Amino acid sequence: MSFGFQIKENTVWASISGEVDMQIASLWREALEQQLNSTLARNLTFDFTGVRFIDSSGLGVVLGRYKRVASRGGRVRIVGACPQVYKILHLSGFAGLMEIEPPAGLDNLETGRQAGGRM
Repeated sequence: MSFGFQIKENTVWASISGEVDMQIASLWREALEQQLNSTLARNLTFDFTGVRFIDSSGLGVVLGRYKRVASRGGRVRIVGACPQVYKILHLSGFAGLMEIEPPAGLDNLETGRQAGGRM
């Protein structure tokens, strides 16, 4: 597991790879909080290009940062999720809260996604 951050055009880009589970969730959450505290960037983009698995503790980290960013009028996006992680995000209701970029070639019917990005 590894993660990193970049600031691009008023957006914090948070990249992570590996398995996002209970073992790393608190470390990742602390690093995200430090990054968000140290910048005036308004938006947050999670780059899940290297994520193979995410459990409820990882989803909790994403949801907590969504609440923080949204409370300041910012937007949260998730990009680069593999089909399995993309499906977990949709089944967990995240598509109704934030933009989730679909994996290339994924049929929207596989995730139960309806028009408008909501389940």
